[in-house]
Parts: sequence; structure tokens; C-alpha cells
Amino acid sequence: MSNKIEAIKKEKDGLAVKQELEKFAAMGWENIPEADRDVRLKWLGIFFRPVTPGRFMMRLRVPNGILTSQQLRTLGEIVNRYGENGNGDITTRQNIQIRGLPIEDIPEIIERLQACGLTSVQSGMDKGRLHRHTVDTAQITAISDR
Repeated sequence: MSNKIEAIKKEKDGLAVKQELEKFAAMGWENIPEADRDVRLKWLGIFFRPVTPGRFMMRLRVPNGILTSQQLRTLGEIVNRYGENGNGDITTRQNIQIRGLPIEDIPEIIERLQACGLTSVQSGMDKGRLHRHTVDTAQITAISDR
């Protein structure tokens, strides 16, 4: 018997939902297929939260916990406009989580994040992590951000 999550992954690539975000926003959270809403959106860093129906949490990747002033301003604007009570969380892995996002606003939020060089993609599912070695990647991140 197959694991439910593995069966969902086999049916459709998790990143395929990126092309469906506008459709999901238009149809409303209640009409998003359960496997897409509860599992596949996690590949985009978008988490359905049953405790807050209709509101999603988005996790952003912040390599080395380093943000530019423009990125921080953009995050502040997004959190103030869309976030739950104007709050964002910094995770133990130095990423950012924004709670209370309606699905209807997520496509615009993603556009704003991309415009300043931030992403939520693969911050939730099947993301490889380096466990065996400690590597300071700050210089590599700085080069890749230029």
C-alpha cells in the first residue's frame, strides 16, 4: 500500500500548481482540489491551515538569513497589507513565514516577492538540506544576488 503523499506526488508534479495559482485565486480556497490545497501548494511554500480556514501561511526562503533593505521593505509592506495582524515570523532556519493570507492575494504577493528577488518555492516539501557539514555560504549568496 502506497503512502498517501507519495501517491499524490506520483499523480502530478508538486511544482505544476504554480501554473494554476491564478485559477485557484479565482475559484476560492473551498474549490481547490484537496490534494493541491493540502499537499502540492507546499512545494510553492504555501500552506493550508485548517485552524484558519480560507487563510494560508507562506514560508519564504532567505538564504543565510540575509535580506537587502529593499527586500525587507517589500516584506514589511506585504505583511502589513496581507498578513495576519501585521505579523511575520522568523523561523529557526532564518526563513520568514507570513500567516493569514487569502488565496486570492497570493499571485500578487508572489509577483512582488519575485520583483525583489525573494521566493517561497520549495520552502515546504522535498527540500534537500545539508546535514553533515557546516558551510558558510554567505559569500556564495552575495555573489549569486548580484
